[in-house]
Amino acid sequence: MLTAQPFPIVYHGWSTQVIQQDNEFYFECYPPELQDFCNDGMFYPSCETALQAACEFIDREIAIQAIFVVVGEWLALGQVNEAEYWNLTNFL
Repeated sequence: MLTAQPFPIVYHGWSTQVIQQDNEFYFECYPPELQDFCNDGMFYPSCETALQAACEFIDREIAIQAIFVVVGEWLALGQVNEAEYWNLTNFL
């Protein structure tokens, strides 16, 4: 039986792989300049839905990083205090 090997897809500079395990799919995203991967720990019914979830995951991570930069600048300028900084950057 032939098996498909995952191939990387680049999205916003992140390398992404969709991997099949039994009848489910999951993704692994590798941020630029990092060796370890990130994912959401979920399984998806198709390769397409896993890839869509990977793109949404990357979009969210990029947005979070941008927020950290802006709010960090506000903190450095004294426009927010430390408690406000932590409230604005708590994404759990």
